[in-house]
Amino acid sequence: MTKKITKDTFPQYKPHSLVADMPEHLKDYRNYNKIQKALLETLASSHSHSEVEDWAKCVKCQEKVTNHKLMMKKLGFTGPAQYKAWQKIHQTIQDSDKTKMDKYNT
Repeated sequence: MTKKITKDTFPQYKPHSLVADMPEHLKDYRNYNKIQKALLETLASSHSHSEVEDWAKCVKCQEKVTNHKLMMKKLGFTGPAQYKAWQKIHQTIQDSDKTKMDKYNT
């Protein structure tokens, strides 16, 4: 005996709470590389530290971390968890695009 499949057979799709309220420009996969580059440039530095303690005491490095947080807020991220979810989603999209390309290029 088979059941008849209707639109009510499957549960209604609900987006994950981390990405549900994300701005549209963050959802667009074409913006991923630009946004990622802008965020990484806020952390770029011309020097390094051998110890984490030295890094934590460095005024320039802490300013960069603060600028990074402000940039994330400006872009529309609500926090680090949302940023990581966004990053994971877009990395998966990019990986799937590469496999599609490889599949059709052979």
